[in-house]
Amino acid sequence: MMLTEALVREALADVPYPGLRSDIVKLGLVRSIAVHNDRVHVSLTLSTEREDVPGLLRDAITARLAQAGAVRTEIQLLTPERKPVERDPWARQGRLPGARRIVAVGAGKGGVGKSTVAVNLALALQESGLKVGLLDADIYGPSVPVLLGLEDGAARARMTDDKQIVPLEAHGLSVVSFGFFLGAESPAVWRGPMVGKAVTQFSRGVAWPDLDVLVVDLPPGTGDVPLSLAQSVVVDGAVVVTTPQRLASLEAAKAIEMFRTLEVPLIGVVENMSHATCACGRRSHPFGRGGGEALGRTSNVSLLGQLPFEEEVVSDGDGGVPSMLRAPRSELAVAMRAIAATVREVLQLDGSAVGAAAAGGCG
Repeated sequence: MMLTEALVREALADVPYPGLRSDIVKLGLVRSIAVHNDRVHVSLTLSTEREDVPGLLRDAITARLAQAGAVRTEIQLLTPERKPVERDPWARQGRLPGARRIVAVGAGKGGVGKSTVAVNLALALQESGLKVGLLDADIYGPSVPVLLGLEDGAARARMTDDKQIVPLEAHGLSVVSFGFFLGAESPAVWRGPMVGKAVTQFSRGVAWPDLDVLVVDLPPGTGDVPLSLAQSVVVDGAVVVTTPQRLASLEAAKAIEMFRTLEVPLIGVVENMSHATCACGRRSHPFGRGGGEALGRTSNVSLLGQLPFEEEVVSDGDGGVPSMLRAPRSELAVAMRAIAATVREVLQLDGSAVGAAAAGGCG
Protein backbone atom coordinates (compact mmCIF):
# COMPACT_ATOMS: atom_id res chain seq x y z
CA MET A 1 0.00 0.00 0.00
CA MET A 2 1.38 3.33 -1.09
CA LEU A 3 2.04 5.89 1.64
CA THR A 4 -0.16 8.96 1.68
CA GLU A 5 0.01 12.19 3.67
CA ALA A 6 -2.83 10.96 5.88
CA LEU A 7 -1.03 7.70 6.65
CA VAL A 8 2.18 9.55 7.45
CA ARG A 9 0.34 11.95 9.78
CA GLU A 10 -1.33 8.96 11.45
CA ALA A 11 2.08 7.36 11.95
CA LEU A 12 3.57 10.59 13.35
CA ALA A 13 0.78 10.64 15.93
CA ASP A 14 2.53 7.64 17.46
CA VAL A 15 5.73 9.67 18.07
CA PRO A 16 5.73 11.26 21.53
CA TYR A 17 7.66 14.41 22.30
CA PRO A 18 10.67 13.41 24.42
CA GLY A 19 9.72 13.65 28.07
CA LEU A 20 6.01 14.29 27.40
CA ARG A 21 2.98 12.11 26.97
CA SER A 22 1.63 14.12 24.05
CA ASP A 23 2.61 13.30 20.49
CA ILE A 24 4.17 15.71 18.03
CA VAL A 25 0.95 15.98 15.95
CA LYS A 26 -1.21 16.88 18.92
CA LEU A 27 1.40 19.45 20.03
CA GLY A 28 1.20 21.12 16.62
CA LEU A 29 4.85 20.57 15.75
CA VAL A 30 4.22 19.05 12.30
CA ARG A 31 4.35 21.92 9.86
CA SER A 32 4.19 20.08 6.52
CA ILE A 33 4.28 16.59 5.01
CA ALA A 34 5.26 15.65 1.44
CA VAL A 35 5.10 12.09 0.07
CA HIS A 36 6.42 10.86 -3.30
CA ASN A 37 6.96 7.18 -4.16
CA ASP A 38 7.16 6.26 -0.48
CA ARG A 39 9.76 8.92 0.06
CA VAL A 40 8.68 11.24 2.88
CA HIS A 41 9.67 14.81 3.74
CA VAL A 42 8.53 16.08 7.14
CA SER A 43 8.97 19.64 8.44
CA LEU A 44 8.73 20.25 12.15
CA THR A 45 8.61 23.52 14.03
CA LEU A 46 10.79 23.00 17.07
CA SER A 47 11.76 25.37 19.87
CA THR A 48 13.70 23.87 22.73
CA GLU A 49 16.83 24.47 24.76
CA ARG A 50 17.42 20.72 25.20
CA GLU A 51 20.24 19.70 22.91
CA ASP A 52 19.16 16.04 22.81
CA VAL A 53 15.60 16.62 21.57
CA PRO A 54 16.33 17.13 17.83
CA GLY A 55 18.31 13.86 17.61
CA LEU A 56 15.73 11.90 19.60
CA LEU A 57 12.91 13.14 17.35
CA ARG A 58 14.84 12.39 14.16
CA ASP A 59 15.49 8.79 15.27
CA ALA A 60 11.92 8.21 16.47
CA ILE A 61 10.31 9.67 13.33
CA THR A 62 12.62 7.78 10.98
CA ALA A 63 11.96 4.51 12.77
CA ARG A 64 8.18 4.95 12.87
CA LEU A 65 7.89 5.98 9.19
CA ALA A 66 10.14 3.09 8.14
CA GLN A 67 7.75 0.81 9.98
CA ALA A 68 4.89 2.47 8.06
CA GLY A 69 6.60 1.73 4.71
CA ALA A 70 8.77 4.78 3.99
CA VAL A 71 11.84 3.89 1.96
CA ARG A 72 13.48 7.20 2.75
CA THR A 73 12.69 9.96 5.25
CA GLU A 74 13.93 13.52 5.28
CA ILE A 75 13.30 15.58 8.38
CA GLN A 76 13.58 19.35 8.44
CA LEU A 77 13.61 21.11 11.79
CA LEU A 78 12.52 24.75 11.68
CA THR A 79 12.82 27.38 14.40
CA PRO A 80 9.59 29.34 14.94
CA GLU A 81 9.70 32.99 13.93
CA ARG A 82 9.96 35.20 16.94
CA LYS A 83 8.41 38.61 16.76
CA PRO A 84 10.54 41.25 18.41
CA VAL A 85 9.31 42.00 21.90
CA GLU A 86 8.01 45.54 22.09
CA ARG A 87 9.17 46.76 25.45
CA ASP A 88 7.30 49.57 27.10
CA PRO A 89 9.99 52.21 27.76
CA TRP A 90 7.89 53.52 30.66
CA ALA A 91 7.47 50.13 32.34
CA ARG A 92 10.25 50.74 34.88
CA GLN A 93 9.20 54.25 35.78
CA GLY A 94 8.55 54.68 39.47
CA ARG A 95 9.02 56.86 42.50
CA LEU A 96 12.61 57.54 43.48
CA PRO A 97 13.13 55.95 46.90
CA GLY A 98 13.85 58.59 49.53
CA ALA A 99 12.68 61.61 47.52
CA ARG A 100 9.15 62.92 48.09
CA ARG A 101 9.22 65.15 45.02
CA ILE A 102 11.41 65.69 41.96
CA VAL A 103 11.55 68.99 40.10
CA ALA A 104 13.45 69.31 36.82
CA VAL A 105 15.05 72.57 35.71
CA GLY A 106 15.46 72.83 31.94
CA ALA A 107 16.03 75.31 29.16
CA GLY A 108 15.63 75.42 25.41
CA LYS A 109 19.19 76.61 24.83
CA GLY A 110 22.44 77.06 26.68
CA GLY A 111 23.74 80.29 28.15
CA VAL A 112 20.54 81.36 29.91
CA GLY A 113 21.81 80.66 33.44
CA LYS A 114 19.85 77.44 33.95
CA SER A 115 22.37 75.85 36.32
CA THR A 116 22.66 79.05 38.36
CA VAL A 117 18.88 79.09 38.72
CA ALA A 118 18.81 75.39 39.65
CA VAL A 119 21.45 75.82 42.37
CA ASN A 120 19.86 78.94 43.87
CA LEU A 121 16.40 77.34 43.70
CA ALA A 122 17.71 74.33 45.64
CA LEU A 123 19.21 76.64 48.26
CA ALA A 124 16.01 78.70 48.50
CA LEU A 125 13.94 75.54 49.01
CA GLN A 126 16.40 74.43 51.67
CA GLU A 127 16.15 77.81 53.40
CA SER A 128 12.38 77.31 53.61
CA GLY A 129 12.96 74.25 55.79
CA LEU A 130 13.10 71.45 53.25
CA LYS A 131 15.69 68.70 52.93
CA VAL A 132 17.00 69.14 49.38
CA GLY A 133 19.16 67.17 46.98
CA LEU A 134 20.65 68.38 43.71
CA LEU A 135 21.36 66.12 40.73
CA ASP A 136 23.50 67.71 38.03
CA ALA A 137 22.37 65.74 34.97
CA ASP A 138 23.88 68.17 32.47
CA ILE A 139 26.17 65.55 30.99
CA TYR A 140 27.52 67.85 28.29
CA GLY A 141 28.54 70.73 30.55
CA PRO A 142 28.15 70.03 34.28
CA SER A 143 28.44 73.36 36.10
CA VAL A 144 27.30 72.45 39.60
CA PRO A 145 30.77 71.41 40.89
CA VAL A 146 32.03 74.94 40.23
CA LEU A 147 28.89 76.71 41.45
CA LEU A 148 28.91 74.82 44.76
CA GLY A 149 32.65 74.66 45.37
CA LEU A 150 32.89 70.94 44.63
CA GLU A 151 35.60 71.02 41.99
CA ASP A 152 37.43 68.35 43.99
CA GLY A 153 34.37 66.10 43.69
CA ALA A 154 36.14 63.70 41.33
CA ALA A 155 38.67 62.93 44.06
CA ARG A 156 36.06 62.68 46.82
CA ALA A 157 33.32 60.72 45.02
CA ARG A 158 32.85 57.16 46.26
CA MET A 159 30.50 54.19 45.99
CA THR A 160 28.86 52.03 48.62
CA ASP A 161 29.51 48.28 48.78
CA ASP A 162 26.39 47.69 46.69
CA LYS A 163 27.60 50.10 43.97
CA GLN A 164 25.48 53.09 44.95
CA ILE A 165 26.91 56.59 44.44
CA VAL A 166 27.30 58.50 47.71
CA PRO A 167 26.26 62.17 47.36
CA LEU A 168 28.65 64.89 48.47
CA GLU A 169 27.44 67.69 50.71
CA ALA A 170 27.72 71.36 49.85
CA HIS A 171 26.08 74.14 51.87
CA GLY A 172 23.66 71.58 53.31
CA LEU A 173 22.64 70.14 49.93
CA SER A 174 23.17 66.50 48.96
CA VAL A 175 24.82 66.73 45.55
CA VAL A 176 25.68 64.35 42.73
CA SER A 177 27.09 65.60 39.42
CA PHE A 178 28.29 64.03 36.20
CA GLY A 179 31.23 66.35 36.68
CA PHE A 180 32.45 64.22 39.59
CA PHE A 181 33.06 61.37 37.17
CA LEU A 182 34.05 63.20 34.01
CA GLY A 183 36.76 65.40 35.46
CA ALA A 184 37.00 69.15 35.10
CA GLU A 185 38.41 69.18 31.57
CA SER A 186 37.17 65.85 30.19
CA PRO A 187 34.91 66.21 27.15
CA ALA A 188 31.60 64.36 27.36
CA VAL A 189 31.02 62.35 24.18
CA TRP A 190 27.86 60.28 24.54
CA ARG A 191 25.72 58.14 22.28
CA GLY A 192 22.00 57.76 22.89
CA PRO A 193 22.04 54.35 24.67
CA MET A 194 24.93 55.49 26.87
CA VAL A 195 22.94 58.55 27.91
CA GLY A 196 19.95 56.48 28.97
CA LYS A 197 22.04 54.11 31.09
CA ALA A 198 23.97 56.96 32.67
CA VAL A 199 20.86 58.93 33.59
CA THR A 200 19.26 55.84 35.14
CA GLN A 201 22.43 55.22 37.16
CA PHE A 202 22.56 58.84 38.31
CA SER A 203 18.93 58.84 39.43
CA ARG A 204 18.24 55.37 40.80
CA GLY A 205 21.85 54.41 41.47
CA VAL A 206 22.46 57.02 44.17
CA ALA A 207 22.25 56.48 47.94
CA TRP A 208 20.16 59.59 48.47
CA PRO A 209 19.25 60.44 52.05
CA ASP A 210 15.59 61.13 52.85
CA LEU A 211 14.75 64.20 50.77
CA ASP A 212 11.73 66.46 50.53
CA VAL A 213 12.70 67.44 47.01
CA LEU A 214 15.37 66.54 44.48
CA VAL A 215 16.21 69.34 42.04
CA VAL A 216 17.53 68.02 38.72
CA ASP A 217 19.61 70.31 36.51
CA LEU A 218 19.01 69.06 32.97
CA PRO A 219 21.18 69.82 29.95
CA PRO A 220 19.77 72.48 27.62
CA GLY A 221 17.62 71.41 24.70
CA THR A 222 15.25 68.52 24.16
CA GLY A 223 17.56 65.52 23.89
CA ASP A 224 17.86 62.07 25.45
CA VAL A 225 18.43 63.10 29.07
CA PRO A 226 14.94 64.46 29.86
CA LEU A 227 13.36 61.46 28.13
CA SER A 228 15.53 58.96 30.00
CA LEU A 229 14.89 60.71 33.31
CA ALA A 230 11.11 60.74 32.80
CA GLN A 231 11.14 57.06 31.85
CA SER A 232 13.19 56.18 34.92
CA VAL A 233 11.52 58.16 37.72
CA VAL A 234 8.35 60.16 38.27
CA VAL A 235 9.12 63.86 37.77
CA ASP A 236 6.60 65.95 39.70
CA GLY A 237 7.20 69.28 38.02
CA ALA A 238 9.38 71.25 35.63
CA VAL A 239 10.76 74.78 35.68
CA VAL A 240 11.90 76.23 32.34
CA VAL A 241 14.54 78.97 32.32
CA THR A 242 14.76 81.60 29.61
CA THR A 243 16.06 85.13 29.10
CA PRO A 244 14.03 88.09 27.75
CA GLN A 245 15.62 87.59 24.33
CA ARG A 246 13.12 86.40 21.72
CA LEU A 247 15.45 83.68 20.44
CA ALA A 248 15.79 82.23 23.95
CA SER A 249 12.03 82.28 24.53
CA LEU A 250 11.40 80.55 21.20
CA GLU A 251 13.74 77.75 22.22
CA ALA A 252 12.23 77.65 25.71
CA ALA A 253 8.83 77.03 24.10
CA LYS A 254 10.26 73.81 22.66
CA ALA A 255 11.37 72.71 26.12
CA ILE A 256 7.86 73.41 27.43
CA GLU A 257 6.32 71.24 24.72
CA MET A 258 8.87 68.52 25.45
CA PHE A 259 7.79 68.36 29.10
CA ARG A 260 4.17 68.25 28.01
CA THR A 261 4.94 65.38 25.65
CA LEU A 262 6.62 63.56 28.54
CA GLU A 263 3.57 64.33 30.70
CA VAL A 264 5.68 66.21 33.23
CA PRO A 265 3.61 68.94 34.95
CA LEU A 266 4.87 72.45 34.22
CA ILE A 267 5.35 74.63 37.29
CA GLY A 268 6.30 77.69 35.29
CA VAL A 269 8.92 79.84 33.59
CA VAL A 270 11.77 81.80 35.17
CA GLU A 271 13.06 84.77 33.20
CA ASN A 272 16.74 85.10 34.06
CA MET A 273 18.86 88.20 33.35
CA SER A 274 15.60 90.12 33.09
CA HIS A 275 17.11 93.52 33.84
CA ALA A 276 20.14 95.29 35.27
CA THR A 277 20.19 98.09 37.81
CA CYS A 278 23.09 100.53 37.87
CA ALA A 279 24.43 102.29 40.98
CA CYS A 280 22.24 105.31 40.24
CA GLY A 281 19.17 103.15 40.45
CA ARG A 282 18.29 103.23 36.76
CA ARG A 283 17.00 99.93 35.39
CA SER A 284 18.01 98.76 31.91
CA HIS A 285 17.26 95.67 29.82
CA PRO A 286 20.49 94.56 28.08
CA PHE A 287 18.93 91.32 26.84
CA GLY A 288 15.60 92.73 25.73
CA ARG A 289 12.37 92.67 27.64
CA GLY A 290 9.07 90.84 27.80
CA GLY A 291 10.29 87.45 26.58
CA GLY A 292 9.27 85.57 29.70
CA GLU A 293 5.84 87.20 29.89
CA ALA A 294 5.19 86.52 26.20
CA LEU A 295 6.30 82.92 26.60
CA GLY A 296 3.97 82.48 29.55
CA ARG A 297 1.01 83.81 27.58
CA THR A 298 1.61 81.87 24.38
CA SER A 299 2.46 78.60 26.15
CA ASN A 300 -0.15 79.00 28.90
CA VAL A 301 2.31 78.64 31.78
CA SER A 302 2.96 80.80 34.81
CA LEU A 303 5.80 83.31 34.94
CA LEU A 304 7.33 82.41 38.28
CA GLY A 305 9.68 85.34 38.50
CA GLN A 306 12.16 87.66 36.83
CA LEU A 307 15.73 87.49 38.07
CA PRO A 308 18.10 90.44 37.68
CA PHE A 309 21.37 90.44 35.81
CA GLU A 310 24.03 91.12 38.44
CA GLU A 311 27.79 90.94 38.04
CA GLU A 312 28.04 89.47 41.53
CA VAL A 313 26.06 86.41 40.43
CA VAL A 314 28.96 85.47 38.15
CA SER A 315 31.66 86.01 40.76
CA ASP A 316 29.57 84.23 43.40
CA GLY A 317 29.19 81.20 41.16
CA ASP A 318 32.87 81.18 40.23
CA GLY A 319 33.73 81.29 43.93
CA GLY A 320 31.48 78.36 44.82
CA VAL A 321 29.19 80.43 47.07
CA PRO A 322 25.89 81.14 45.24
CA SER A 323 24.11 84.46 45.68
CA MET A 324 21.42 82.92 47.92
CA LEU A 325 24.19 82.46 50.49
CA ARG A 326 26.62 85.28 49.81
CA ALA A 327 23.98 88.00 49.39
CA PRO A 328 20.76 86.78 51.07
CA ARG A 329 19.20 90.26 50.89
CA SER A 330 20.00 90.83 47.24
CA GLU A 331 17.29 91.34 44.64
CA LEU A 332 18.08 87.93 43.18
CA ALA A 333 17.76 86.18 46.56
CA VAL A 334 14.44 87.87 47.30
CA ALA A 335 13.05 86.90 43.89
CA MET A 336 14.35 83.35 44.26
CA ARG A 337 12.58 82.93 47.60
CA ALA A 338 9.30 83.89 45.95
CA ILE A 339 9.93 81.37 43.15
CA ALA A 340 10.79 78.67 45.70
CA ALA A 341 7.59 79.40 47.63
CA THR A 342 5.54 78.83 44.48
CA VAL A 343 7.42 75.64 43.65
CA ARG A 344 6.88 74.39 47.18
CA GLU A 345 3.17 75.17 47.00
CA VAL A 346 2.69 73.50 43.62
CA LEU A 347 4.56 70.40 44.78
CA GLN A 348 2.46 70.35 47.96
CA LEU A 349 5.47 70.26 50.24
CA ASP A 350 3.82 71.25 53.50
CA GLY A 351 4.89 71.30 57.14
CA SER A 352 5.34 67.52 57.25
CA ALA A 353 8.59 67.95 55.35
CA VAL A 354 11.61 65.86 56.28
CA GLY A 355 13.65 69.01 56.83
CA ALA A 356 10.99 70.55 59.05
CA ALA A 357 10.74 67.39 61.11
CA ALA A 358 14.50 67.23 61.51
CA ALA A 359 14.62 70.87 62.56
CA GLY A 360 11.82 70.28 65.07
CA GLY A 361 13.62 67.27 66.52
CA CYS A 362 16.71 69.32 67.24
CA GLY A 363 14.94 71.94 69.31
